Amino acid sequence: MQKPKRGNLKSYSNKRASYAKSFAVCFAIVTLASCGEKTGNSMFQTVKNAADAYRSYLSEVRKEANLPTDRLIEKINDWQSLRDSVSACVAKDTANRIHANYESEIRGLHDSLRIEFTRLALEKSRTFADVLLIKEKTSQYRQDTELAQAVTDAESFFRSLDSVAPCHGNAKQTVSAYQSFLANTLKSGIDSKDKMLAFIQEEDRLFRSFLSHLPELADADLSAITRDTEKCCLSVFQSAEDGKISYRDALIYTARRTNRRIILNALACRNDINQGNVKTEAQARAYVWMLLQPYVALDGFSMAVLSDMERTTLHAVADRTPQMIAKLNKTAGTDNDQWRVLPGVLIKIMLTSI
Repeated sequence: MQKPKRGNLKSYSNKRASYAKSFAVCFAIVTLASCGEKTGNSMFQTVKNAADAYRSYLSEVRKEANLPTDRLIEKINDWQSLRDSVSACVAKDTANRIHANYESEIRGLHDSLRIEFTRLALEKSRTFADVLLIKEKTSQYRQDTELAQAVTDAESFFRSLDSVAPCHGNAKQTVSAYQSFLANTLKSGIDSKDKMLAFIQEEDRLFRSFLSHLPELADADLSAITRDTEKCCLSVFQSAEDGKISYRDALIYTARRTNRRIILNALACRNDINQGNVKTEAQARAYVWMLLQPYVALDGFSMAVLSDMERTTLHAVADRTPQMIAKLNKTAGTDNDQWRVLPGVLIKIMLTSI
């Protein structure tokens, strides 16, 4: 098996389990994210010291209130740094059962901190742009220079995709072409970097062709395409497992592919809504779901591999998301405004995963 490069990128690729998570945005959006490991040194000499520090930090956080998003981000990063040091200390002492009570207390303190940070996230109104910002600025990969270089190395390939013209044809023909492409790819396999890049390029062309028919296909049954797309993406990682593609390339290119699809889909939604192409209740409901995908599907790793232009585009869409959802609700014949609490809920979900 090919060995990945040393450094932080190694922690993204050493896991043997699948990195693929499927999201339905008309068809498969597969987020290939890391199960990264933190193995840093602890600042504490004993588990008792670590428990005392965690207890003190909980008391500090309980005094906080009405934090603006930038301060909330700072506090989350402080928490994650302390958590990593506490965890490293506990890991060193797992064989010494004298510390079992302290370990149990630390777990309880961690749960209490999650509750407190959830309170801080929800007691102030948040926006969809805040969701993106918090994911980006609290990502454990945000300062990874090796990852940043890997993203830069892949940038020219992804820029070149825009120069490939989409195929012409009606919605039915486009879906048929997409299904045939996926079926043929599964037969031939993706067992080299060149084949992986060729797959991404052709799939991108078909995806953009699909988006030109989005109003017709937004609520269509595309489960076959979803299934086969996921299989193709998983085959990339099987080839990496077999040493035919480097883990580094498999992770970076597949994650960048997923990000691009999410962004292109969001832009297509925005354009269709602005142009009045969403006319039925079923379409409106499907478009609401698609608009929410960036905030659901993008995790810390995904945010770290975005280009600067992609970040700018996502934030521009985020700024318009409330107005677009309101317009879709009007089309659907509902005045439901529960979406207003969604940014806070999405932040809460992220915090509970820490």
